Amino acid sequence: MTSTEALRPVVRWPSAAFGLVLMTIAGCGGSPADGFSRFPVEGTVTLDGKPLVTGTISFNALQQGASASGPIAEGAFRLVDDDGLSPGPYRVEIYSLQPTGKKVPHADDLGTLVDETVNIVPKSYNINSVLKAEIPAGGPKEPLSFPLVGSPAKPPKR
Repeated sequence: MTSTEALRPVVRWPSAAFGLVLMTIAGCGGSPADGFSRFPVEGTVTLDGKPLVTGTISFNALQQGASASGPIAEGAFRLVDDDGLSPGPYRVEIYSLQPTGKKVPHADDLGTLVDETVNIVPKSYNINSVLKAEIPAGGPKEPLSFPLVGSPAKPPKR
């Protein structure tokens, strides 16, 4: 053995290949840690016919299943991979916090002012949501659509 050969790393290809396969299976395409099968879900959210510019959508399982939430941007949302949904019924909540242009005291530090925000989505679509979604076995075949209507919430009176 030459001194150059002694410095070369030893690679055992069968072991290295097996390790790579295990990492690929564990990290991609395997079941999420919660054990639920999940499917990609995407769709649109409008408020009074206009795309909801920013917000959050939450799908809360009404029976055993995977709950998930994600951002809404320019009226669209997309939940994929470990954020997808399992088959079953869901209660849907949609929020969109927008600045009012006013400054208010910070809840934890009254000496600090922060931008006041208000949820512009009516309560019937979030805290008192009437929205439902059913995810079929195999996942939805078409995008979901949530056409919201109603007056935006008003900031509380002081």
